[in-house]
Amino acid sequence: MNEKAKKYVDLFRQVKIATAATVDAEGHPQARIINVMLAEDDGMYIVTAKGKPFYKQLVETGEIALAAMCPDCQSLKFTGRLRVADKAWVDKVFEQNPGMNEVYPGESRYILDAFHIYQGHGEWFDLLHYPISRETFAYGGDEEEHNGFEITDSCIGCGACAQACPQQCIVPGSPYQIHWEHCLQCGRCVEHCPADAIRRLHP
Repeated sequence: MNEKAKKYVDLFRQVKIATAATVDAEGHPQARIINVMLAEDDGMYIVTAKGKPFYKQLVETGEIALAAMCPDCQSLKFTGRLRVADKAWVDKVFEQNPGMNEVYPGESRYILDAFHIYQGHGEWFDLLHYPISRETFAYGGDEEEHNGFEITDSCIGCGACAQACPQQCIVPGSPYQIHWEHCLQCGRCVEHCPADAIRRLHP
């Protein structure tokens, strides 16, 4: 895992409380609050009990999405893949999270399985400061994903997009350029472009 990804994996652990989203067997979204129990060099670890719908959804899909709010009002989001880890990871979770012993005392802890989030990509987003900032990260063979918009060669250089941008993150060029790290991804530039020269990065 590279240094940037480790910084945000550690931040998920520091925040600890996150919303975890999955999809159920009928294709409906499901969300709940979980704790990110461990942040390791090979990814994040969470636990859940075998009797929960959450467990079933994780096993059947092998996918999870996480969202968390950092102490300074920055948000974290992450989409990744996971698998059941060796039972020894349950013991490691309890070692680093001793409060778990009150919830699952003694041998009852083994109704839990640890899940290793071994691969994924995410984004840190700071809406509190001007200009807004975002940074992407990835690990486990995943690639960073830059969402938002780009200006194509159909650009006529009129500057309407730059004038419309709330964050003033579009600069002149041939074509004009969007500084994605400061982009709100609001789409206002698209609505104001007379040449239909702006397209979404991930349709």
